Amino acid sequence: MDSAATAVEARSLTKSYGRTKARGIVDVDLTVGAGEVLGLVGANGAGKTTLMRTMLDFIRPTSGTLRLLGMDSVTEAVQIRRRVTYLPGELVFPARLTGRQVVARYLAARPEVTEGRIGDLASALDVDLSRPVGDLSRGNKQKIGLLLAFAPRADLLVLDEPTSGLDPLLQREFASMVRQVAADGASVLLSSHVMSEVEQVARRVALMREGRMFAIQTMSEVIAKGRRRGRARPRDPANAQALAGDLRRTQGVSDVEVSDGGQDDGLVTFAVTGDVNALLATLSAHPLASFDLAHADLEDAFFSAYEDPR
Repeated sequence: MDSAATAVEARSLTKSYGRTKARGIVDVDLTVGAGEVLGLVGANGAGKTTLMRTMLDFIRPTSGTLRLLGMDSVTEAVQIRRRVTYLPGELVFPARLTGRQVVARYLAARPEVTEGRIGDLASALDVDLSRPVGDLSRGNKQKIGLLLAFAPRADLLVLDEPTSGLDPLLQREFASMVRQVAADGASVLLSSHVMSEVEQVARRVALMREGRMFAIQTMSEVIAKGRRRGRARPRDPANAQALAGDLRRTQGVSDVEVSDGGQDDGLVTFAVTGDVNALLATLSAHPLASFDLAHADLEDAFFSAYEDPR
């Protein structure tokens, strides 16, 4: 990718800790394009936060190269921070200060941010800036963190678990904010355990495992590997076992079960991975009263990938 269109470019990036040489990240290769939203997912301890902190020069890489917005992450860290905002996974604000006082301190370091911009974001996030931070819930503290991350017109936003503690309405507002900054040309790298959040806003997703970049794929590629849950009800419940037997022999189909008794008598449930044409061929050979197949989501795809890394 052309460096002029690249927000993040990591090559063989490694961070080892202490004399034991325990590794936080290992040989990470990652490219984030200008205006791209990339989701970073992985279990706790996978290396997501280490990667993000390395980007902001809070910790130094042991080896490899890392460039942000065309600049070296170590030698040009000050210039980078003028164009990047960062939301850490663990927010720490002085408890005695009000939200407005926290914002005022931030504005002193970011003079380009206007009071109007702060007001618009406070309204969108429904955040009360008049109360002491120490009196706020985790979700309300997170709102202040989001306000600070989105207030500048940054070229790159690095967001670590950005919706932690937020209710579903605010999660949707967050998704809208991400789409807007990306439409304005900013790049966004966000880590999350909320798989639906990543699915809504990211074009690509990077899976990390034990400090390594496990896979980087488009959202459609990841979802294609996920299991879709389906249900089929034969017109005659007596034919359910025959349908189930054919499904068990169908490529890509697994977890076939038949309900026996009650209102679900004769209902056949199953999971399918990948191409559904073989499934449809099997179902078409049986007269059905109903059939439905759920949309594969990122959470299913994510756990499928971790269970089967091939």
